[in-house]
Amino acid sequence: MADLAVAGRLRRELSDPLFRNAYALVANGGLTGLLGLAYWGLGAALYAPEAMGRDWAVIQAIMFVGGVTMLNFLLIRFVPQTARRTRALVLACYAAGAAAAALLALGFLLTLDLWGESFAHLGGWRTGLWFLAMAVAWNLWNQQEGVFTGLRHAGWVPVVNAAFGVAKLLLLVALATAFPSGGVTLSWFVPAIAMLVPVGLLVFGRLIPEHSRRNLGRGARPTRRDIARYAGGAYLGGAFQYASVSLVPVVVAAHLDPAANAYFQMAWALGIMLDLLALTLSTSLTVEGSFDRERLAGSAAAALRRTLTLMTPAVLLVVAAAPLGLRLFGHEYAERGAPLLQTLALAALPKAIIELYIGVLRVESRTRLIAALQAVRFLGVLALVPVVIDPDRLATTGLAIVGVNTIVAALVLPGLLSATRDGP
Repeated sequence: MADLAVAGRLRRELSDPLFRNAYALVANGGLTGLLGLAYWGLGAALYAPEAMGRDWAVIQAIMFVGGVTMLNFLLIRFVPQTARRTRALVLACYAAGAAAAALLALGFLLTLDLWGESFAHLGGWRTGLWFLAMAVAWNLWNQQEGVFTGLRHAGWVPVVNAAFGVAKLLLLVALATAFPSGGVTLSWFVPAIAMLVPVGLLVFGRLIPEHSRRNLGRGARPTRRDIARYAGGAYLGGAFQYASVSLVPVVVAAHLDPAANAYFQMAWALGIMLDLLALTLSTSLTVEGSFDRERLAGSAAAALRRTLTLMTPAVLLVVAAAPLGLRLFGHEYAERGAPLLQTLALAALPKAIIELYIGVLRVESRTRLIAALQAVRFLGVLALVPVVIDPDRLATTGLAIVGVNTIVAALVLPGLLSATRDGP
């Protein structure tokens, strides 16, 4: 009987689009995490720490350039409300994001002297062209996830990313001998470039036409003025959010030697995985709240309960197991990276509060407040990191992140609790 009750509860949850999309994205995070652990383990075994640190600095730079210019905030907010104009909206976001990524990548290449020894090898024209191509590809790759989510087909995200993760692993091994320096970067982005075409055919050939047929004539449609009014503040908020994940490790890389950066980047990558649950529930909350405003309060309350229920034990587990778990990658990774990973885990809960409140604000189109909150988080951390960074005590960076996010979470918690009670 207990098994039947659990099965019934699971069916009820999966019948709710809020949890169906969220759990698909959580499954994506779980698969990405497992494949990421294997990727890091193989990388630590096959590549020297200096090569890993240098390549991971470049990967973070590409992820920042390609990610900070994506327009997912528009896709997850307005794709659920469009029908005939869905294709045009997606193509416009793709074109604008790719162009912005190319320009920002060019600006980064022209200022390499400011970024330290981990980026010095990007100075040649061949490596520069590769950097540009990978930044644009990463922008489009990330925007595809926003399209899947906005179309309420987030179940495709773990499928696509699992294929991507397996391809990365295979290339990481295959390139280790021929490219002992640079192989990690190539293994990450060559699969992303290769998979853009088949994933694009799925999106434009099947999912968008299906979405348009199902939603034709349903509810009010956003106008160009609605989208333009939303875009400014929402873009700033999204850019600050992504920069807090991807620019901070680039700044750290500019202050560390490549070997120390390898220890930092491994702990950083593992710590960020803890944030995925809150991010996915926030994204799903935005989609479902935009689709049906009447359910916003109930969806926000359910998302908050689920986040705290799942994340609290996960955080405690990471704090307890980090020193032992990182030994799988080598003694130096455990000794120097474990304290950082533990502090990043502690930051996950206040981050979750902030992300859920931002999900509510997106539905309410309160983009100026989104931009202000994300700016405070990002600029607070960015101001502290150069001051507290210590190559021998990497956890000082994590403590700065815990402090800033705890203060912001305390400020937004009353608003989030109010949103779980109030109607539209």
